[in-house]
Parts: sequence; C-alpha cells; structure tokens
Amino acid sequence: MGREDDARETYERVFPLLKDEPRCSRVDWERHSLHVNIGNTYSRTKPESFERADEDYKKAEQLGQDHVDEAGGSETDGRSMLACARRHRCRALKRAGKVDDARKLMIELIQEQRKENERKAKKDAEEKAAKEKEKLDAAMGPAVPPVTKKC
Repeated sequence: MGREDDARETYERVFPLLKDEPRCSRVDWERHSLHVNIGNTYSRTKPESFERADEDYKKAEQLGQDHVDEAGGSETDGRSMLACARRHRCRALKRAGKVDDARKLMIELIQEQRKENERKAKKDAEEKAAKEKEKLDAAMGPAVPPVTKKC
C-alpha cells in the first residue's frame, strides 16, 4: 500500500524486455497487463487525473482490438482484453468521481458480455453439431456412389 510509484516504475522496466517479442496473444497479454497495471497506479494515486490513467487503458484496449480485427488473431483473447481494460477504466472513472460515466460504461460492458456469451454458446453448439455429424458419417461408412450406367 502506498507504493504505487515503485510499482509503476517496475512495470515500466518490463516493457523493454517485450519490445522485440513477436505479436501473439501470450505476449500481448503481458503487454496488456502492464498497461492496465500502470493505469491503475495512476488511478489510485491521483484519481482526479483520470486522463493519465486512461492513456494506458486505451493502449491495453488497442492490444485487444488488434486481435479482434486481425485475421487469424485470437478473437477470444482480444475480446477478453477489451473487457478487462474497460472494467478497469470503469473503476478509474468511479475513483475520479465520474460515477455517471462509470455506470454508463458498466451497462455497456454487461450488454457486451451477454452478446459474447450468446456468441460463444452458438459457436459451441455449431462445433458440437459438426462433431456429431463427423461421428455419424464415420459410423455409416463410405457412401455408395450412384449408379451411372445401365446394365
């Protein structure tokens, strides 16, 4: 407690270690966590300067958005990063006395989470149906080709 400046300095010293690492969800989660934690240190020590904390929340959010937008990116990780950065932004808004903005953002987060849950359920159902079809096809054996000439 009360060592936010030390924590922030420690987080900032980690960035050079990640600088040349390739972009992938594992490493981007590390980058994301650092930005969120740095934003939190600003939010806890100077709640009135929400804008400074929000700079890091925006960077963390962008890492998640990159995964959502990138073909072949980890959409699930990207969406989780987005939600995480927004939850922390919401807490920082509340600390800064911007309760109405925090409530509005929390409502958006809840609505997005509901949509995400529906998307996941649909995807899981489609994958389950595909596996069942595959099992059924394997159990039925190879299909008999249609007769093409008369005997």
